[in-house]
This record gives sequence, structure tokens and C-alpha cells, in this order.
Amino acid sequence: MTADGIADATADGTLSSTPATPRALARERTMARIVELGNAQLAECGAGELSVREIARGLGMVSSAVYRYVCSRDELLTLLIVDAYADLADAVDDALAEVDAGSEVDAGSGTGAGADPRARFRALATAMVRWAVVHPERWTLLYGTPVSGYDAPAESTNADGTRVMARMLAIAADAGGAPAAGERHEMHVDPEVQTLLEAHLVEFGVQADAEVGVRAVTAWSGLVGIISAHVFRQLGADAAAVGEQLLASQVELLADLVTGR
Repeated sequence: MTADGIADATADGTLSSTPATPRALARERTMARIVELGNAQLAECGAGELSVREIARGLGMVSSAVYRYVCSRDELLTLLIVDAYADLADAVDDALAEVDAGSEVDAGSGTGAGADPRARFRALATAMVRWAVVHPERWTLLYGTPVSGYDAPAESTNADGTRVMARMLAIAADAGGAPAAGERHEMHVDPEVQTLLEAHLVEFGVQADAEVGVRAVTAWSGLVGIISAHVFRQLGADAAAVGEQLLASQVELLADLVTGR
């Protein structure tokens, strides 16, 4: 067992069932409260004004005590980024599970085959749009202007930060990445790009070629871009008035890129 009473690995690699100590549970509750207070600060004043001292006030602690949990603004930022990535990815996974379950009911199979790739892409995109609209400040933290002087540590953020991209790659692989009928052409993929994409496809456990990867990454970049344009009101008041309809049309164009018509 670890010093905090968290279950550790046994000799065969499995986790022991030793319950966490009250100390460990108290720490877990405090960390959850820190994230909650950090998100409230984020919504009120933005990432650039985050303050660990304000977190301490919210917890009713002196500043020296809160540094046992989060030692700097950068560490607080990392906690909030990981929390946002995980929350967004959970929303996408819930949406994909729902559309897959609906497809099984419609088919009457119950085999777990899931929905077709285009329906899954729409579900993924819709979940991202809804999450961004409800949490604009957290979307900004993930996909807006980088916070000056801060570099997100990959070892902490990559696991949750790449979950939605992995779902996108899987959807593209299932669809074959095909464009619309009659429009297919050989795509030239630079050898260095091909090597990079193939490595990531293997990392995500997706069996597909580099062209599929290019289409998925392009659709992903486009999706983040159109959501950001909507959230940040970059297209003007007229476009904002028909934002949902415009987003729906743009999502369909991106779906063509990934799954074909």
C-alpha cells in the first residue's frame, strides 16, 4: 500500500483491494474541490488570472497549506486542462454509446455492431458542439489562445487529450476515409507525414492507412475550427443568429470528408 493508503499493485500485476485511508479520501475530496474552484475562477476571470491564493481562500486554508495540493498556477492549469479534456471525452463517449445502442435497437440485433460511421461522426461532432456551448471558458482553455508562459505537460494531458481524436480515427477507419462517390483520387502523403500518422494509428490501435489518417486529422481540425468560430463569435452577429443551422451544415461537409456520402 502507498503512504496514503491507495491500493497498489500485487506481485501478479493486479491491484489489491485494500480500501483507501481516510487521509487519502480527504485528499481526493480536496483535489476535487480545487478543480471546482479553479473552474469557477476560469469562468469568472479567464485562464490568465487564475490564482492559487484564491483557491486557498475558497478552501478556507492559508496559502502555505494549499501548496501541499497544488504548488503553482501552472499546476492548477494542468489540473483544469486534464479535467476539461476528460469531461469533453466522456461527453463524446456517452453520445457514441447512445447512438450505437439506438442502432442496435433499430436493427434488432443486440450484437454490439454499433451505428454506421456517419451517424457516429455526427454524434461525436454534436457532443463536442454542445459541450463547447455549455462550457465556453473550458473550450477556450483547450482550443483558444495559449496561456502565456505555460506549456502543458504531455505526460499529464495526453491520455485524456487524445481520446476524442482516437474516436475520430476509429470512425474514419471504419468508413475507409472515402470521399463522395466519383470524387476519389490518390492522395499524396509526404513520407514523413505518413510515418508520423502510421505511428499514431498504431498507438491508438486503429488499423488504417495514412490517407485515412489525413482525412480524420483534417476533419478534426475543421471541427475544432468551426466550433471555435461559433463559440468566439468570429463570424459576426448575422452568423451567430443562425449558428446551429450553420454548424449543422458544416458538420455534414466534414462528415463527407471522413465517411463519404
